[in-house]
Amino acid sequence: MFKINFLATLSIYAFLFAACQQTPEPKAATAEELSQMNRDFVKALNAKDAVAAANCYTEDATILPPNEAPVKGRANIQKYWEGAIAAGAFDAEVATTETGSNGDLGYEIGRLQMKIKMPDGTIVVERGKYTELLKRGADGKWLSTHGMWNTDTLALK
Repeated sequence: MFKINFLATLSIYAFLFAACQQTPEPKAATAEELSQMNRDFVKALNAKDAVAAANCYTEDATILPPNEAPVKGRANIQKYWEGAIAAGAFDAEVATTETGSNGDLGYEIGRLQMKIKMPDGTIVVERGKYTELLKRGADGKWLSTHGMWNTDTLALK
């Protein structure tokens, strides 16, 4: 009987000990890690590679372009950026101003600039700001789940 009570008590203590153990919080992401998605995106856009640009988003991502309907899903996002490239978008730049994360979710806020060559040869400079909601994948890479941007003004150069 003593042996059964001892084993039962030991089992209860083992269970309670395991239940009290807390899962460690994931390491907070650095601004460098969180802004890598947009650096990769700009590099792809400037190389006129809509596939690589779309791969900066999750499969079910949504982008919210200014004055346009939401674009849902990586395949549709790729088509969106193919259209932007074909319309003359070039020389994109981003500058991160704020980041944060909690576990596998994060965000990046920043400033943007992109030039667009119009059919008449005029260069339009679009400046604005953006917000990206990010998710860390199993491989540790941060991808955008939702992206939104708007322009400050358009200026002819």
